[in-house]
Amino acid sequence: MKLPMSMPAGLALLMLAAASSTAAARNEEYQRLLDRFNVIATDARLANHAPVAMDRAREALAMLNEVRRSQRELWAYVAERRIDAAQAAAEAEVLEAQRLQLQRENDRLQVAIARRDAELARAELERARLQAQIRAEEAERAQRDAEAARAEGEQAQQAAEAARAEASQAKRMAAAQAKAAALAKKEAELQAALSGQSPAAAEPSKAVKPAPAKAPAKPKTKQPAKR
Repeated sequence: MKLPMSMPAGLALLMLAAASSTAAARNEEYQRLLDRFNVIATDARLANHAPVAMDRAREALAMLNEVRRSQRELWAYVAERRIDAAQAAAEAEVLEAQRLQLQRENDRLQVAIARRDAELARAELERARLQAQIRAEEAERAQRDAEAARAEGEQAQQAAEAARAEASQAKRMAAAQAKAAALAKKEAELQAALSGQSPAAAEPSKAVKPAPAKAPAKPKTKQPAKR
């Protein structure tokens, strides 16, 4: 700051002190905003986000450092608002990136769950198919056993009917033989009655065949009388 040559030394010193104080305050405000901007710009989480808003804040800081004293308050306000906007935009982008990451993770989990559910459904379907196949085989085996038992029952029934028929046939044959024997006896009795023989003599033998003829008896030799 250049002072007039005719100004008293004391007043000049006061003006220099005031100017130095104002410059210090100006530098302090600029440094405060610059430090705040640098915190955002060097934050690994935020540095690569909201590049347009970060450039606007950087431009406002440069203007604050260059403008006259009458415009410094305005540009300090503008710089601070743009730093706020840059921080908000960067944090919003970070949150959006996190949301997208969570969404992708959720989609991946949903796909994994759907795949697992599909595998479980296929396993359940296969288990149900095997159970149905086992039940069908058991039903077929039971049907075969029932048919075999029915066939055995029919065979046993046929055997029983055959045995009954055989017994009935034997009974009829015995009755016919008895009837034939009775008729033969009656015929013999009639023949005996006609020939004058006793019924006992005329009774035929039990066999239907006629009795063979007896050989003539040999004459007995007369023994001499004992003296």
